[in-house]
Amino acid sequence: MIDNPASIQPINPDPRIFTILVIGTADNIRAHILRQHTLGVAEAGTWSKLIPVPNCPDKFMCVLNRMM
Repeated sequence: MIDNPASIQPINPDPRIFTILVIGTADNIRAHILRQHTLGVAEAGTWSKLIPVPNCPDKFMCVLNRMM
């Protein structure tokens, strides 16, 4: 429970920044990133490294921040 909602910091305080979070298996995330690269949405190297999801074996997450 949060006592003071005013103390919550947004993920991106700049409203022009768009955050994409992908969660899945390592292979599926890599395939998604390559698909986004092929479509011209985002360069493959701009995504974060794969981050293990706590308490979820074989699940990872990857983040991309883009200026809109």
